[in-house]
Amino acid sequence: MEGGGGSGRSGRDKKKGKGPEEAAAAGGSGDPGKSKKFTLKRLMADELERFTSMRIKKEKEKSNVAHRNSSASYMDVPSAGQMLQEITDQDVLVLFEQMLVDMNLNEEKQQPLREKDIIIKREMVSQYLHTSKAGMSQKESSKSAMIYIQELKSNLRDAQLLGCLESLRVSLNNNPVSWVQNFGAEGLNCLLDILKRLHDEKDEAPSSYDTRSKHEIIRCLKAFMNNKFGIKTMLETEEGILLLVRAVDPKVPSMMIDAVKLLSALCILPQPEDMHERVLGALTERAEVDEVERFGPLLDGLRGGTSVALKVACMQLINALIIPADELDFRVHIRSELMRSGLQHILTELRKLENEELKVQLSVFEEHGEEDSEDLRSRLEDIRIEMDDFSEVFQILLNTVKDSKAEPFFLSILQHLLLIRNDYEARAQYYKLIDECISQIVLHKNGADPDFKCKHLNIDIEGLIDNLIDQTKVEKSEAKAVELEKKLDSELTARHELQVEMKKMESDFEQKLLDLDAEKQFLDKEKQQITLEKQSLEDEVSKKNKQVMFKLRSGLGVWTTVPWRALPSC
Repeated sequence: MEGGGGSGRSGRDKKKGKGPEEAAAAGGSGDPGKSKKFTLKRLMADELERFTSMRIKKEKEKSNVAHRNSSASYMDVPSAGQMLQEITDQDVLVLFEQMLVDMNLNEEKQQPLREKDIIIKREMVSQYLHTSKAGMSQKESSKSAMIYIQELKSNLRDAQLLGCLESLRVSLNNNPVSWVQNFGAEGLNCLLDILKRLHDEKDEAPSSYDTRSKHEIIRCLKAFMNNKFGIKTMLETEEGILLLVRAVDPKVPSMMIDAVKLLSALCILPQPEDMHERVLGALTERAEVDEVERFGPLLDGLRGGTSVALKVACMQLINALIIPADELDFRVHIRSELMRSGLQHILTELRKLENEELKVQLSVFEEHGEEDSEDLRSRLEDIRIEMDDFSEVFQILLNTVKDSKAEPFFLSILQHLLLIRNDYEARAQYYKLIDECISQIVLHKNGADPDFKCKHLNIDIEGLIDNLIDQTKVEKSEAKAVELEKKLDSELTARHELQVEMKKMESDFEQKLLDLDAEKQFLDKEKQQITLEKQSLEDEVSKKNKQVMFKLRSGLGVWTTVPWRALPSC
């Protein structure tokens, strides 16, 4: 990478004095109280171990099985050893190196073996040749690499293709590197051609077999790349990485996990150094064809509803794309693009999940982000500024251009900004367009400065303008929808209040009816009681009248019986 490399890496080297991996691995060692800093090297160690050591384990198992199942083989060892005794030490060393390659041992495990005595090396080569010979009958019964290549070229479909791919994956995993070398570039191209055909046919009439076959090809590629030869052959293809990127599909989470893990492992390969740029370029190319944001599929994989394993894999690839970059501008640009695309909101949700692997990835992302922020402040001559404060940012910019050739141009930019028409909606669109143009000019995708000698500068704004137009329509529609929703809420609230009031009135009316009914019953009882009292009084009055009449009659009867002569004279 060119322009800006020195400034971009100066902060890391200034503080650590080492490369990004070694320096970060040493981070925190000076202070025993602090936890060891997460690094890309630590982050990907387990993945690379799985990526490079799977075949070794299986080869050991095969070797043990061969020794257990073939008792006669031990009788042939002396003859193999006798044959080796007849060749020179130089030839033994050549065979020894071939053995190490075929066993797919990494450099760290090869070194102790190379230090062994020549006699031990002869014995090891003898055992290896014997084991290979003892396993010939087993290998002869299985398909050869050329048979698989012929089958892949025969335009198999659906179940037949899936069965062939599953069998091929097993062979790639179980056979030594020499078998993979026989499969070679021709076999790899067959796999990539089929994968490309399946990708191109996905929009026409995708079937379950197509999806499963694509996933099986990704697994075959993982097995094929499980050695230096496979990785080198894959990197020499024109569309290999792009086809892997096209398999990053959130609609097929299991396939996306394998594809993303492969891309992450490629990004951190020590050689070639620009692998993260090649993967990023493939993501960009795929996004341009599909007319989506280049990090869109990764962010979709991080959003809610997806598995935690997919979230971990996506964060791993994001870290693998950013951390290996030497230039500070490039790292800040990629991280800013991710944040603008929605990662900032997604991170808030991811932090709520209880998963240790995911927490490690998030910690790596945040720690390196803080580190880059410190480097950026150091570049600005250690001036402490608040990047979100308009006044401080403007003052820093003014100080950087003051009394320089850039000052009149800076003033001209500000004057042009004043000419933006005073419209609430249009102003935001203007500033967004200007921000995108500045982003493309200042922060190139390759992290280098633009060619100032060339008068023509390619700035892709057509897509952005179309998006702005569509976004304006969407915003108007959303505003109208919000207004209608508010009216609906108001109407619903009024209706609810009326319903509550009506229910209250009904309740009051029913209560009043109950009260009136109770009062009526009470009055009826009183009326009945008064009627009874009246009847009782009438009966008593009648009785009294009878008594009076009786007495009157009795008195009159006595009065008539008195003789006249007894009456006093007048």
